[in-house]
Amino acid sequence: MTLTNIEAPADPTAARRLILALDAASRPINDSALDAALGLRIAQVEGRLNTLELLDRYGVQRFAQGDLSYAVVRSFYRAIGPEARRRPAPRVLDLGSGYGRFGFYGALRHGLTVHGLELVAERAAEAARAAAALGLKGLLSFEAGDMLAVAWPPAEIYCMMNSVLPDLLPPVLARLETEARGRRIVVASVSTSNRAFAAAGWLREIPITVEDPAARELRLWESI
Repeated sequence: MTLTNIEAPADPTAARRLILALDAASRPINDSALDAALGLRIAQVEGRLNTLELLDRYGVQRFAQGDLSYAVVRSFYRAIGPEARRRPAPRVLDLGSGYGRFGFYGALRHGLTVHGLELVAERAAEAARAAAALGLKGLLSFEAGDMLAVAWPPAEIYCMMNSVLPDLLPPVLARLETEARGRRIVVASVSTSNRAFAAAGWLREIPITVEDPAARELRLWESI
């Protein structure tokens, strides 16, 4: 098997072997090939979406299909390796999950329970369909909704990968701070979201030792 010619796994065991092989490698990952191997039909779904219709449906939001590359996903799980090995296993909430790359990788690589919350219903539905086809019910779930309006399931690790417009970050941080009052949480972010987390007095940064260009903007934070 090469990382640019990936065959679709026939069952969850084969899918786990595939992710473990990719996780152990340092070579680039072909994102579209891995999406297809996991059964995600991203191009077909995106081809049916219309920005004007999304504006009518949701108002002014960040609609770009923003799933980060699997190289970033791989770096994220390498960086949180000690957290993922805690027992009981931490639960992950992916805020703005898109087609669920963080969820698929975490469920298959570490057996983590991951819940994806995605604004665009079509993306959440496609991720849920692919997860069910791989037999990941019980580990991986997806929900369509506005992260500022719907209830959040309990989690210990939160992915906040620059998935909202900057002016929506303060209320998201406020909800995360509320979650942190009852337990220690870890938050991962990239890009402009990092500035908001760096300024939050209730968080402190966790040093990342992963040596991978994909992890250049990835930062981790824990509640104090």
